[in-house]
Amino acid sequence: MALTKGYKKNIACLESFWDVDIENRLTVGPILELLSRRNGIRFALLTSNTKEEFEYNLILLRNRKGYGILYLAFHGQPGRNLLNGSPLNIETLAEIMGEGFTNWIIYFGSCGTINVKEERILNFTKSTGIVMVMGYDRSIDWLSSTALDLFLLDCLQCYRDMRKFWNFFRRNYQGMTEIIGLKAFNK
Repeated sequence: MALTKGYKKNIACLESFWDVDIENRLTVGPILELLSRRNGIRFALLTSNTKEEFEYNLILLRNRKGYGILYLAFHGQPGRNLLNGSPLNIETLAEIMGEGFTNWIIYFGSCGTINVKEERILNFTKSTGIVMVMGYDRSIDWLSSTALDLFLLDCLQCYRDMRKFWNFFRRNYQGMTEIIGLKAFNK
């Protein structure tokens, strides 16, 4: 797989606490650091445990130059992310995002968030201008999904055409995507 020269998708990641153990905190930060070193990309990792923090951080990231992936690392349920246990549904997320993330890719690194009718996902992409939505359609193991996140975010650096990306990724990581329930929706 050859990298697309001169084309990088820097990653903006919003993440909440995964549990109450703040001394031994789980975080996706190390995979973002690895991706940064491997691909020469930049990343922003912002903690968002409340809706107010989440909204504030999205405003900071909105229209950010050089970024193209919004990685939401939260607990989830069908159609929503959980911010410290409080639900934030994808319709509200779309309102907060507005069109400030047009042509970005959004990756829900959360359990079951995209386990909804396809119409809701398509409405989300239409109202935000997102070119691709990806995520899990079921409950997942944190470590397994984090490993797949690493492969996914790495492969995304190689493609401008998201259909070609998804065809490649689904073919080469078929077993993992099926077991873990990773799905993708293109505009």
